[in-house]
Amino acid sequence: MPMIELLKKLKLQLLVLQLKLRVLLLREKLTIPDLPKPKALVIHHVGGSGNFAQVNVYHKRKWGFKSSLGYYIGYHYFIGVLGKITQGRADNEEGAHCVEKARPGYWNKNSVGICLQGNLDEQEPTIEQLNALKRLLTRLKAKYKIGSKSVYLHKQISSTVCPGKKLIARLKVGLAI
Repeated sequence: MPMIELLKKLKLQLLVLQLKLRVLLLREKLTIPDLPKPKALVIHHVGGSGNFAQVNVYHKRKWGFKSSLGYYIGYHYFIGVLGKITQGRADNEEGAHCVEKARPGYWNKNSVGICLQGNLDEQEPTIEQLNALKRLLTRLKAKYKIGSKSVYLHKQISSTVCPGKKLIARLKVGLAI
């Protein structure tokens, strides 16, 4: 193994150890990037107008679990209306974005949550959001060898309208997931 890769691996192991100690000794509510590679991708929408910062504050109040990247947002990625992608959690870190009654905890530990800003049940996603989503899906599918059958809409897992009928319609006609 090349020295640079070895140093990266060691740095990650030290971070994980540090976070585990903070959880155990200081009783901090932290998530730890130590999960195996993701098996699926789950697409969401905010369901309102909230941006990354607003959703982060809401999730801080709701759950209070801080990611290794310093955010409280439960999604791994957030796509704003201008197409800006913000990462809120490491890909191998537990999310807070999807629960299936039959398998509690499964989706948050085994999938990457991707959220688009807006209420996409009532408004169209922007072309910038769709392009960013396509780029992100392409990258994550290749990186983790996730097939299209393992890319889900939130509503396929939980009883919800998420990610909104307007996004679903655009995904069906213009964006192969």
